Amino acid sequence: MLTLTAQTRVSELQNGPPRLLNALLSTGLFREGDDPNVTLGELCWTFALNPGILLMTLKSAGHTEELPPLDTTPFQNMPLVNLVEHIEKVHHVYLRENLPRLTTLTASVASASTGDEKLADLNDEMQSIAAELETHLRHEEEALFSLVRDLGTNRAITPTRCGGAVGGPIACMENDHELAAQTLRKMRELTSNYTAPAGASGTWIEMLQGLADFDRDMQEHMYLENHVLFPRALEAQRGRRVAAAG
Repeated sequence: MLTLTAQTRVSELQNGPPRLLNALLSTGLFREGDDPNVTLGELCWTFALNPGILLMTLKSAGHTEELPPLDTTPFQNMPLVNLVEHIEKVHHVYLRENLPRLTTLTASVASASTGDEKLADLNDEMQSIAAELETHLRHEEEALFSLVRDLGTNRAITPTRCGGAVGGPIACMENDHELAAQTLRKMRELTSNYTAPAGASGTWIEMLQGLADFDRDMQEHMYLENHVLFPRALEAQRGRRVAAAG
């Protein structure tokens, strides 16, 4: 079994489970035709990334592959600026409008069912992910999306608090996405995939429907960023560096 470290070479991934190499390729840090003798640590240092975050991303690729939650074809050639605007107007707006309602619903249902450990745990998970997402959205908009807009309009890069490279913010966003995915899996387990038990109150049913919608939106949101926005942003910055070097 392949043990991943910062000293692991890409050639080792090429000879290992396909999911590992596919996960690396999806980050944009390595492309087909690049030197396979480079180590994961060297790849990260080139993009000013923490190797630990890339290692976490690769290890998470060991999860069972699920069907894509949406068709990304319409977004593959969409201008980067338009893609960022789509994510903000559809997914970020959805979260900001619905997180307060969902945290109120889970707290209300848990309070009305004192002693139900699953509902108490569900409320804890919802309160936690809501707080994390508030920070995540703000960080994404202020750091990553600002850089992507500069790349998408070919104007000079204006450094953010995370610097002038998209690699750092992307690594943070991917780490946040993995943690959010873990929370969503836990919430599905606690609710039997958002199934209402016999005799559930109207508020309980409303909560489960809201959580199911939230889960679906989060899956689409994270998949669109992980598989389209992040690789394209990394490629755009790589292309700009190549042009500058030439």
